[in-house]
Amino acid sequence: MDLISLPVSPFAARVRIAIYAKGLPIDLIPPPAGWRDNRHFRDLSPTGRIPVLLEDRGPLWESAVLLEYLEERFPEAPSLMPIDVFDRAMARLLVRHVDLYLMPSMVALAKPRTDAASARRAVEELLNGVAMLEDLLPGPAYALCDRLTIADCALAPALFAIGVTAERLGMDLIAPASITEAYAQFLRRDQHVERVIDEMQEGLRHLVQVG
Repeated sequence: MDLISLPVSPFAARVRIAIYAKGLPIDLIPPPAGWRDNRHFRDLSPTGRIPVLLEDRGPLWESAVLLEYLEERFPEAPSLMPIDVFDRAMARLLVRHVDLYLMPSMVALAKPRTDAASARRAVEELLNGVAMLEDLLPGPAYALCDRLTIADCALAPALFAIGVTAERLGMDLIAPASITEAYAQFLRRDQHVERVIDEMQEGLRHLVQVG
């Protein structure tokens, strides 16, 4: 089983955290050259996005789906879902929050020719998404229980990406001494999160060198 992944992609990063935390025998492979327009890659990923899990029965995509698929496919591995049914719903809600209220704004801000009005709107939307997290996160602890869950897998790379975006824009997107900042710092103590954040940082350095 292989995962088509890129180091800097927050969506691929969340799946890598799950793979490492569950100790799964999944190889990481890069996409083909020119993958966005590569016909073979688009056969694997109709959306043209990363990550893609290559299973014997065919490819699977959408990182939120992959997180839950790995839970069900490898039930003998350490679980990344809470036991409590309400907390399980909250885990899915937090993954959804990342996908709806954090990542779209960062994708918009990363586009090279974003006009000033669109950039301001994206920043406002991102700040609103971060503000909502303040009421959803516990502070310096895992999001939902005393161990890593799919919520943390999704949030850790997104919060790292927000920090990178904030540095590029020269502004605070996560308030200092906030609950969200304390949570993000706590997650870096998890060995699997730290491993993936290191991969993302190395990937960014490579992009800078190439650019």
